Amino acid sequence: MSEPSWKQLSFIPESVLKSTVLKACGIEPPVSAICRFFDGGLFRVFATVPPGVNYAEGIQFTLYQETGSRLFDNYKDVLRAAKAASGTPTGDALRQWFNFYTAKP
Repeated sequence: MSEPSWKQLSFIPESVLKSTVLKACGIEPPVSAICRFFDGGLFRVFATVPPGVNYAEGIQFTLYQETGSRLFDNYKDVLRAAKAASGTPTGDALRQWFNFYTAKP
């Protein structure tokens, strides 16, 4: 089996399906393969860094829902607003996606 193209993989929105397939194949994608967009079905989250701001401290998350969009500086607020409970496939996939954007000690 050939090595997956991480650049092509980064164009596929993060979702429960993508997370499940990669986990089943035993693939841990590098950061370059992570899309800045998460599709949760009833909501979408987009990660951005404003111009002139340091990546680790300045990441912002935009939550798009049917009722409108909201901007968050903290991923925990996004989880609360999206009602993505832990232990659910969507909640776990979203938390895994956030791991790529949270600062590592």
